[in-house]
Amino acid sequence: MSNDTTLKWLATPEGAAALAHRVGGIQSFWNDGPEAADAVRELIQKTIAENSELGDVKLRVRPGPPGGYFPKSDTITLGVANPAVAAHELGHAKNIRNSRIYGKLLQAANHLASINNTVAIPAALGIRAFIGDEGVRNEILNVLSGTSAALAAPGLVEELSASIDAIKNAPDKLKTIKTLAPAFLTHLVNSSLPVGVYQLGRHI
Repeated sequence: MSNDTTLKWLATPEGAAALAHRVGGIQSFWNDGPEAADAVRELIQKTIAENSELGDVKLRVRPGPPGGYFPKSDTITLGVANPAVAAHELGHAKNIRNSRIYGKLLQAANHLASINNTVAIPAALGIRAFIGDEGVRNEILNVLSGTSAALAAPGLVEELSASIDAIKNAPDKLKTIKTLAPAFLTHLVNSSLPVGVYQLGRHI
């Protein structure tokens, strides 16, 4: 199987068989096993029938992280045979392809949020060390905390939207929720870290 193809190919029996062969045997929380490849194929077929342009989204199947959608290359990666994961990434593709401006704004917000995650601890420590006035210090930390929440919000909303879309289209909604909930909670915790750091900076 080629590393790079399109979703259209995954909607075929040959594509599903290749997905099962390449990643179906991986043992993980995310992987439903090789038999789930047919469920992924049916999901892709249904999605393309409703949104034919999604058939041209590039696909890369490779062992590794469960899945991802990369707007710059318009590529979905799948590292497991799991219809919930595939549906979630399809949700991202639909949302971002519907509006290129939205996609660019989301990428910018995610990039700034990532930088903020990296600098939050040294920034909070620096503010504590070099700004002696408690009122001024707390005001700055509150502003940074609010800014952090604003930067994280677009990414969290997009993750929630893609998950809701996946649940809505899933034949087994409870199983889909159980599959996607840990990933969303991870995003929520990571996104909330800078807010917590800046608020903690007010009290240490």
